[in-house]
Amino acid sequence: MTDRWKSNPMHWCDLCKCWMNDSKSSILNHERGAKHQESLAKKLREMAKKADADKIAAKQLAEALGSIEATAAAAYARDQEAAAAAEHAAAAAAAAATGVWEWDAASGYYYNEPHRWYFDPKTRWYYGGEPVAWAQDPPAASLPAAARFGTAPHAGGPEPPFKKPAAGAAAGSGSGAGAKAGGGGGGGVAVTTVKKVVALPQHPQSLIGGHQMHHVGGRIGGAKGVGEGGEEGAKRKRDEGAAGGKGAPAGKGGKPMDPAEAAALARREAARQRVQQRTQQAFGLS
Repeated sequence: MTDRWKSNPMHWCDLCKCWMNDSKSSILNHERGAKHQESLAKKLREMAKKADADKIAAKQLAEALGSIEATAAAAYARDQEAAAAAEHAAAAAAAAATGVWEWDAASGYYYNEPHRWYFDPKTRWYYGGEPVAWAQDPPAASLPAAARFGTAPHAGGPEPPFKKPAAGAAAGSGSGAGAKAGGGGGGGVAVTTVKKVVALPQHPQSLIGGHQMHHVGGRIGGAKGVGEGGEEGAKRKRDEGAAGGKGAPAGKGGKPMDPAEAAALARREAARQRVQQRTQQAFGLS
């Protein structure tokens, strides 16, 4: 029987790029050799050069990023200044177009010099135009909407009440003023009363005559002529009269009714009354 062949393990030196026996003595002799020492020194020199190059590249990158950020910050500052200047110019142009309402203490009105209109803060009416006259809503050609008092800026003078009163407060004050004026005989506030017509929904029993129960005294079947006022009630009264008693039950031919039959009729009448009561409760008649 022959032995199986087995190869000797080998060791690879990455610096020298060569193979050797994977034994301690072979590896130690190779590492002490001149070729390996020279390869090791070369590798260390390359690593040191790479580290220096990386430091220089990082420094150059930081300087470049700093220069870019400084340039961007300067451009942003210039854009901000330009935007502020443009906004100021637009505000100045708008103020020049709409004008500023200045308080005129001599007349007691606000005055808009570009459009030559006065404004009374007490009555909130305008005075100006061609021809000169008082107007609550001046024409847009003479006084644009952007130049109206409250929209355009104003300076000095009293502050008129821009806020409108609430609807409830206005209605209450108007009613009080109308009542006061009516009591004093003067002109009051016109009050209009609006009547609202609401269509009631149709009763669900309208198609079978159940909605007419309140017209027939709430009797079951009253809308169809059935019940106490119909043929059955009349026949029962005739039978009772023929029996000769005021409530005494009678059978056929006027003879006294059998007690068992009378009890059955009484139970049927009680059942009919219970059904009638439940039906009245269902229709809201009781």
